[in-house]
Amino acid sequence: MLAACKGAAVDPPDAAPSPQANAEPTPLANVSAAANAAANAATVLDGGAMALPMRADRELTPDVPRETSRDLLAKDPTRDPKELAGYEIDLVLHAGEGPPAAKGPEVNALAIDAARRKTEARITVEASQSRARFVFSGGFVVPAGTELRARADRYGHLLFWPGEQSYRVVEPGALRALLGERRLDVAPQSPVAVLQAGDGARRLNVRTRRVELATRAGKATLELGAVRDGGDGGGLVCRFIVDLMGGAPAGSPCGSDELPLHAEIRWSTQGTLVIDAVAVSRRTDLAVADLAAPPPSTWFAMGPPPGSEGDVLLPRTDLAAFHTAPVDVPPAPAADGGAPPPESGLFLVNLGDVPRFAWIDGVAAAWVAPGGRIMLPSLLRGRYVYQWRTALGDGWEAPQTVTAPGRVELASPDVASR
Repeated sequence: MLAACKGAAVDPPDAAPSPQANAEPTPLANVSAAANAAANAATVLDGGAMALPMRADRELTPDVPRETSRDLLAKDPTRDPKELAGYEIDLVLHAGEGPPAAKGPEVNALAIDAARRKTEARITVEASQSRARFVFSGGFVVPAGTELRARADRYGHLLFWPGEQSYRVVEPGALRALLGERRLDVAPQSPVAVLQAGDGARRLNVRTRRVELATRAGKATLELGAVRDGGDGGGLVCRFIVDLMGGAPAGSPCGSDELPLHAEIRWSTQGTLVIDAVAVSRRTDLAVADLAAPPPSTWFAMGPPPGSEGDVLLPRTDLAAFHTAPVDVPPAPAADGGAPPPESGLFLVNLGDVPRFAWIDGVAAAWVAPGGRIMLPSLLRGRYVYQWRTALGDGWEAPQTVTAPGRVELASPDVASR
């Protein structure tokens, strides 16, 4: 049994509200850790039913989210039934740092830093008391605007692809494959070992408690902050993290009225993935249609998401700004029996078996699918440092220097193992 958290409620997070949010202070609360542990151990919802796993071969009945707290309804009986109260959380993911640019007077450090911020992997989460919506942007293998939706009474997520009026089911255990490889393969889930680790850091002006997790895929440290009227919304963000680690969803460490504000996942292979909440806003106008899982206007689809050779994550002008001017360097020689280098820029080729991000001068400039070929045409003539890294920071190749115009090729697994 966990020790109960005691003390007065603290100030709201020091973060600007969303432009769509109605201004309202973010009320924080002290949550009984003992009650949270009991609720998580049972994994039983308010209605007494166990949460059920979603299946990729079965559609769900159209969903209509509602307020789950009688207190909320009593506070505002005139609330619009098409809007819900909850929280908006802005998350930033860091999967390690790429190698810095080589030193030289032509290197534009300010432009490189600005490009690095543009390609950060970000997730905007809207969470009511029983539903959550995750919207992706930046450095992911899924396109900007991709959505996942989750609900407290189901394990797994619904995937909404940009430009489609359909949804796919991301079964429990498939989240790492989706965000790491753009696939829906289900990996075996392992039990989650949970260790309470005392007080955490103060984040966004919120006191946190620290929890240590361990699964077969890795270990993680979570810092959880308490909020009022959060319900199970924050728990759905915790489930997202546990699923990413290949853990059974019933092992989520979040209790009712808690939000994860920091997570550091240390993969059992190598590398670290850090997830930080950089802003938290109280919302009173979350649209029911945006949280429905699934909404009545969508249809069920089976099969993997659309394929892609990859994507360039920066516009041409930003890539060209990495150097202030072209540098006269000897042209890159053609590989024995290989294709000649391009006339300009860098040609990226992935002969490996998983998607890889091409980090150029410390910036995740593009990702390339297995067998894919992507062109970065606007890099000026000169030398650049590049590195191949996985999407979730659990694998990488040694950094190397390349001359542009040139060709950057990730060897096939057979060649790499020789």
